[in-house]
Amino acid sequence: MMPVDSPRAQDGELEGEIPVRIPLALLLTLRDLDTPEDPRELEEVDLSLNLRRRLGLSSVVLKQIRRYEEDGGDVRAAEVASLFELVARRVDAPEIFASTGRRITREAFGPGGRVMLRFGWRLIPPGLRRILAWGRAKKIARRLSPSSEIRMAKGLNGLVIRRGLPLLATAAKDGRGCEILSGIIDESFRTYRAAESDVSHPRCETLGEDHCLWVVDATTD
Repeated sequence: MMPVDSPRAQDGELEGEIPVRIPLALLLTLRDLDTPEDPRELEEVDLSLNLRRRLGLSSVVLKQIRRYEEDGGDVRAAEVASLFELVARRVDAPEIFASTGRRITREAFGPGGRVMLRFGWRLIPPGLRRILAWGRAKKIARRLSPSSEIRMAKGLNGLVIRRGLPLLATAAKDGRGCEILSGIIDESFRTYRAAESDVSHPRCETLGEDHCLWVVDATTD
């Protein structure tokens, strides 16, 4: 088990539990991104000297992945926060968090739902697709932080979170942990074919704002 060394975790700020699929998705994404396309590269790398670059291939991470896969259920929020802090130290942390969000969303849809949307999305009006995409993102966000205030922004063009996502705030003071929500929203809109533009995160609590805000342009294909 990875140490729970977050100051906020130690202060008891992070209480409750998080579905195991959240930390598992983070570690699986870390492992995949740290695995080179050419396996022969690993023969030339001393993992003990390159843990920051190849953390996802370390014995500690691989053991934690197995534990999450075998145990299932929920994980203490403080433990998950420590994982987020660990990943946030990396230069490519925003990419890791965003990719994790997309992975979580793909798993939430399931293969059956993705196949249905792949062939039937044109039957759904664009406005309804946007509502469904935001609804899916909102539902997943609640799994990350059940105690937060999560609502749609005016005009259904964005998602607002207040007292939000203390789990992600532990990752860094520059808001990089919030990229997991950007990934969740991006994948939701891609799956529903609800927008062509990227997700923007113009307001962030970790940067001193009173709420986090994610926005997606309403343009559809």
